[in-house]
Amino acid sequence: MFRLYIKMKILKLLLLCSIVFSTGMSAVNAEPDSSIDIKKPPVVLAKWYKPENKRQVWLHTMFKLRREMQAMREYAGQEDEVHMRKWLANFEKHYNKISEMVPEWEDKIKPELVSSVRKHAQNKDFYNVAITLNKIRETCDNCHDDYQPQVTAIYRSPDYSDLKINDVDGEPQNIENNMQDLSMYVNRILISLADGNNQAALNTTQNFKQQLKNLRSSCQSCHKDDEYPQERILGEATSNRIKSLEKNIKLGHIKESQKLMGEIAVTVCARCHNTHRIVYDLRESLLPEKKK
Repeated sequence: MFRLYIKMKILKLLLLCSIVFSTGMSAVNAEPDSSIDIKKPPVVLAKWYKPENKRQVWLHTMFKLRREMQAMREYAGQEDEVHMRKWLANFEKHYNKISEMVPEWEDKIKPELVSSVRKHAQNKDFYNVAITLNKIRETCDNCHDDYQPQVTAIYRSPDYSDLKINDVDGEPQNIENNMQDLSMYVNRILISLADGNNQAALNTTQNFKQQLKNLRSSCQSCHKDDEYPQERILGEATSNRIKSLEKNIKLGHIKESQKLMGEIAVTVCARCHNTHRIVYDLRESLLPEKKK
């Protein structure tokens, strides 16, 4: 498990680094043979995820396989052939579904290893059961190393392209324009505070507050029956900080106002971006044809 965890962390880092390189943000000149090859998963995989499917079929198949693998390991360790073979039957069914759902990945699985597990279990050779289960696990790890981060980004991250949020004038705008406006308001407040233009800072704070209120109304698009995610980022604590900001601007407390803006940038902007933007940007880089 630790080996897989480290591999996943390294691959995710490489994926994000490749985005930086592709946009020309790196100051280091890469060697011709140092490019990173990101494998895109077969398009047929979309059939087994929402919205093309009513259920997250692929994801739940992976969950079942993980549970079944653990059950086989534990019962093999207990030398419990009856329960081990029960879970082996379930595992074999779901393992073989991989190539049925995604024919391009037929070479990723090794059904003969499952047959070997059954044979070793029948012979009560639990040592070789464990050895063979490790070999099966390697087939899982190899595929995950190649595709798991990309699949997560493409099929398990939200698509905000159809999301509409009203601006301060009540006109609908897309998420990119909404974020640009919020960034503009944050910087305008800080510029005005730095130059002693308190009235401009106060006016912009009111627009900023309204824009955040409009943004919060969009959270229910994903968090349908859960108030906590909205409350954590755009809830009472944020509202109180903005009220305190308005009060300090009116009193001419520049340093305190600047400090509050820094807190808002961390607890609202950075917190939201860390949750939503990183994986969204990765998704967009993998699906350039989706960009408008």
